[in-house]
Amino acid sequence: MPEPFSQEHLLIDGYNLMHAWPETRRLLKSDIDGTREIFLNMVRIIHDMGGVRTTVVFDGRGAKPQVEYPTEEKTFAVVFSPTGLSADGVIEQLVAHAKDSTRCSVATRDNLVAESIRASGAVVLTPQDLMDWVDRCARQQADTLRKQRRKDRANSPDPSPWDVLG
Repeated sequence: MPEPFSQEHLLIDGYNLMHAWPETRRLLKSDIDGTREIFLNMVRIIHDMGGVRTTVVFDGRGAKPQVEYPTEEKTFAVVFSPTGLSADGVIEQLVAHAKDSTRCSVATRDNLVAESIRASGAVVLTPQDLMDWVDRCARQQADTLRKQRRKDRANSPDPSPWDVLG
C-alpha cells in the first residue's frame, strides 16, 4: 500500500515525453490514442506506488481545457490544453499558481519550458529521470507483491493432496 499522498505534484509534458521514450515513440506512428493509454499506464505507477499527485498534460484540440480522471481519483489527472495554449503553457501556469512551486516536479525535454520551470523554483526531470522513477516504482510494486504472496502462503494451512478432490 502506498504512503498517503505527499504534497509533491508531478507534472508530465505528455506528448513531449511520449516522443522521447523509445517504447512509446515507435507506437506513436500507428496509434496515438493507444500509445497515450500505454504511456498513462506506465507513469501511473508513480501515483499508485509513490503516492505522488500526478498530472499528465497534452496539447488539446478544444476551445476549453479538458480534465479527465482515468482512475476516478482526483490525484491522477489528464489535462488537454485549450486551442491556442500549448501543454507547455498549461504546465507553466500550473507551476506558477501552485501553493509551493518547490514541491512541483516537471518532466519534459523542452529546454525553454525547463528554464521557465527552474526559474519558478520547481524541479525539472529529464525523460530518463522519469523512466528511472517509473522503474523504481515498478520494482517496489513487484517486491510488495512478492512479500504479500509469501505472507499469504505462510498464513494459509498446509494443503492436503485430498484438497484437489473438492
